[in-house]
Amino acid sequence: MTFLSHYAGWPRWQPKILIRAMSMSLMGMILILFVIYFYWKREGLHQITDGLMISLFGVTLMSTRGFRDWMIQIGVPLALFAGAAFYLRVPLSDLMPFLFGPMIMVIIGFLTSEALRNLSINQFLTKQSLRQLATTDQLTGLMNRHAFLPLIRHEMNRSRRSKRYPLSVILADLDHFKHINDRYGHDVGDQVLRETAVRVTASLRQQDVVCRWGGEEILIMLPETTVENAMTVADKIRRALADTPIPTDRGLIRQTISLGVARFHGEQHPENLIKRADEALYQAKDTGRNRAILAPASKAVTTSD
Repeated sequence: MTFLSHYAGWPRWQPKILIRAMSMSLMGMILILFVIYFYWKREGLHQITDGLMISLFGVTLMSTRGFRDWMIQIGVPLALFAGAAFYLRVPLSDLMPFLFGPMIMVIIGFLTSEALRNLSINQFLTKQSLRQLATTDQLTGLMNRHAFLPLIRHEMNRSRRSKRYPLSVILADLDHFKHINDRYGHDVGDQVLRETAVRVTASLRQQDVVCRWGGEEILIMLPETTVENAMTVADKIRRALADTPIPTDRGLIRQTISLGVARFHGEQHPENLIKRADEALYQAKDTGRNRAILAPASKAVTTSD
């Protein structure tokens, strides 16, 4: 019935429910046969016992979700079997010689299932760790340049297709950061970078994307954000650094940041948009630092629009 309902498409089984239904159906069938042969027809009992041994081992291996699945797929049928044996007044001592082998297979199957499940979990965690290493800056925990570029290309294409979705970017750079490393050492510089990443991330929305662009530069993509709102975000980030000193092993350090803001105007390549933000950042550095400057629109792009 389980197989027929699955192939008929009704009801539509979820994979774990299908496996549980198949396991319990198999267990129920083999245990019923065992009771029948044990109580009425002892001649073929050893064949049924062999089948029970194979079924228990197979069902245990299907308990891929751990002890809870094992209890559902094997524990429930065994409980019903024990109830039937009690109802038929079958002594446990008479059953044990026949159930010893199957129970050993249950233990072996459960240990094998757990080993395979842990192996699968470890493989999954290893893949996740490798993926994280490939996409995350290890010092700050921010996204790296390699992972950022496909995302900004996607948002640029989306903004280009639909004029309703403005897109802005912010390129930020810590002021006089070389002085921090030279005076306090690279360990303190790393602490400043990590705290900067925390404060920048806290100033953004969930849909915004921030990455460590290189050195002490941080690049931020703001989807569906007008240039006016982008400037507001940039000033929020600037104040998050300038208003509160950063605690380090060498005491509190006052750190400021300069930012260049650019709005997407239909550029074909992310490098062109980021270059405009970089030019605005250079202007912010050149005019005193600790400020945000808006980049003018590209003349070539503006003319084509």
